[in-house]
Amino acid sequence: MSPSDAAIAAVLSLLLEVSANPKAGNVDREHDFDDLKYEHFLASSAASYPVFLKAAKRQSSVGKLVLEAVKKTSTWHRGGNVHFGAFLLLIPLVYSWNARSAKKIASSAVEAVKSTSVGDSLAVLKAFRLSKARVMKADSLSLEDEKTAEELKRNNVNLYRWMLMAPPENVIAKELTRGYSLSLKGMKVIMEALDEFRDVNTAVVYTYHTILSSFADPLIIAKHGKEVAEEVRQKAAKAVESFSGNLKIFAELDRELITRGINPGTAADITAASIFLALMEGVRF
Repeated sequence: MSPSDAAIAAVLSLLLEVSANPKAGNVDREHDFDDLKYEHFLASSAASYPVFLKAAKRQSSVGKLVLEAVKKTSTWHRGGNVHFGAFLLLIPLVYSWNARSAKKIASSAVEAVKSTSVGDSLAVLKAFRLSKARVMKADSLSLEDEKTAEELKRNNVNLYRWMLMAPPENVIAKELTRGYSLSLKGMKVIMEALDEFRDVNTAVVYTYHTILSSFADPLIIAKHGKEVAEEVRQKAAKAVESFSGNLKIFAELDRELITRGINPGTAADITAASIFLALMEGVRF
């Protein structure tokens, strides 16, 4: 394994995530949104390679690499926010690629976030605004608050401290500060599903819905409220429990969420991180 291998694994994790179908409520190879297309994700994934390579070589800091990834990939598509959340998760993992196991990669990634500076926080804030991502409202240091940059600088808040201040529903912030527990769980699900079903698409689809059943998705909360997010979580859990190899049950949930305009974007980001960790554990298909 080399830095270039780690960067390839990160790109592949993005490609496998977006290509998995059916994936309830999200863009995949069979359906788009009006303003966000499958091809936007392909373009962003391919264009992210040089930034992931820099991350693997530790040629810059985590937050600055997130900003660079958003800037670099946006020159290759016009889809707006494609991978902001995924970059937040993946770049610290790629930064830590040469740890001896997925679990150690995850813990090392948290240490990388701890070692950031306020400059990294400001870079992530700029990346958010460039990508125009949708997020939950926070009580303090909100990504959407125009005063946040000055407050971050005044209080010298690095990326780790900032993530600790996030709302409890912010799953990505929890992953970055608590050791990627959901992503590691997703990794195990992928590995077990590949062994059982012998099909990478089925494994990723099953993993995505397992992740979706594990929490109320913050993007759904931001757009539709907590009750809808909990409803979706429960429906995903029911589908996962009933799954026996036929993807039809997930296709039904997919159609419902698309009809209702419900997009569980955070679940997709966690799925990409899970795929990366599985690849780093040596999974091939």
